[in-house]
Amino acid sequence: MNNQKIITAESGQNVTLTCRAPNNSSSISVVEWSRADLGEEYVLLYRDGRFDTDDQHTSFKNRVDLQDRQMKDGDVSLILKDVTTNDVGSYECRVKTGNNRRKRANLSGEPISIIYLSVDPPDQKIITAESGQDVTLTCRAPNSSSISIVEWSRADLGDEYVLLYRNGQFDPDEQHPSFKNRVDLQDRQMKDGDVSLILKDVTINDVGSYECRVKTGNNRRKRANLSGEPISIITLSVVVPPGQTGPSAGVIIGLSVSAVLLVAAPVGFLIFRKYKQRRSRDSIQHPSDMQQL
Repeated sequence: MNNQKIITAESGQNVTLTCRAPNNSSSISVVEWSRADLGEEYVLLYRDGRFDTDDQHTSFKNRVDLQDRQMKDGDVSLILKDVTTNDVGSYECRVKTGNNRRKRANLSGEPISIIYLSVDPPDQKIITAESGQDVTLTCRAPNSSSISIVEWSRADLGDEYVLLYRNGQFDPDEQHPSFKNRVDLQDRQMKDGDVSLILKDVTINDVGSYECRVKTGNNRRKRANLSGEPISIITLSVVVPPGQTGPSAGVIIGLSVSAVLLVAAPVGFLIFRKYKQRRSRDSIQHPSDMQQL
């Protein structure tokens, strides 16, 4: 009978789907990992000592490998990197022994192993801060040894990002202007995969959902623009401290006082001018009254 297993992983982790061929590994010519919902496309095809990517499903390119390419003791386990919820499904492992002359393996025999992979969605948190505070948006990469890029983004910012840190330095070229000189990593060494974001002096303009992504391995691309599933999603809510009516309460109060003064000044002038005119009329009438007496 097939070994049927269920394994659960967190989004962003690397997982190993175990499979061991029962026959002597020296005669294995083809290893195929497939998933039923992918149709004719496969997860991994390894034959005659090399990978065949012609009919590989695009979502698995550069994300899969054999645990042991020598297949010692029949080990044909699959390594799947940086898993997402799109990787959920039943994976089937098949092998072919002896010489292989077929252009396409498409092994149809009964699988040696069937593994159902379940992937938990990214962490989703809600945090609340007061306007003017510094906040830390936590994120921990599950595979921390070879992080080359850290990207924090917010969906409503389009192609501009909150923070981009790659190859040991910050890249401000396409950073949204509102975050310049206001963001940093909690630990630039990223010890134990800590890629948490520090956001300084928050305002109500910072409200939104922040997404944390990382890329492992070497990076040669000019722009990261990481599009994989985020490791962490944090919704930031910002409240105004007691005693303030908004993020710019001092400015608003100042403007209100100025407005009152601008209204009061002409009103006062009109009252003063009316008073002067009345006194002037009184002074003109008073001498005539004296002459009549």
